[in-house]
Amino acid sequence: MGIIRKTLSVSTLGAVDFRSDKERTAAYTKAAKKQAKKQTKLLKEQVKLQKKLNG
Repeated sequence: MGIIRKTLSVSTLGAVDFRSDKERTAAYTKAAKKQAKKQTKLLKEQVKLQKKLNG
């Protein structure tokens, strides 16, 4: 299924989307999850520093 879409995309010079809506949603979800983890880590470090400074 994915190969057919990708082949059509290449052969029609992009008239057909390379990724399906499901693939696009999965990629966005994965990226959002990664950014949320990164942000959580930074916030925990900030809290730790605030406690150290106020201490």
